[in-house]
Amino acid sequence: MKKTIILSLLSVSISAAGYATPLTGSLIDQRTAFRAPVSSEKKISTDYNVRITLVDIYGNPVSGGTGLRGFWARNEATGEYYYPGGQEDEDKFEGLPAGTYTFGAYPGAWEGAVQKTVTLSNPEVGPDGYVVVQLTYWVE
Repeated sequence: MKKTIILSLLSVSISAAGYATPLTGSLIDQRTAFRAPVSSEKKISTDYNVRITLVDIYGNPVSGGTGLRGFWARNEATGEYYYPGGQEDEDKFEGLPAGTYTFGAYPGAWEGAVQKTVTLSNPEVGPDGYVVVQLTYWVE
């Protein structure tokens, strides 16, 4: 009886030792080939389109031409400046990375616009796909 118990324990320990040894060859390749890479950091990158509109000190839209010489945007985290597209889209910024921006205008001889800082986010996106930033226009 002692021999039977000892032989049983010996076979169990040998079997357990076989499972404890590292896998080699094609078996390990098959197991790791289907494993998805694990990333500890999820990175979501969203780009936003922004349209600048001008309003007077009462919040009414400014109509007609102005003497402003264009608009700019500065990413507050990186300090990088962005400029609108061509002349036909001089009030639109396309594909700004998510973040907080200060928007402003290059002043004219007797006029300008008050800078505004905005954090771009999904709830701010309008039905046309643009975040609208209103700058207050002033004239001396």
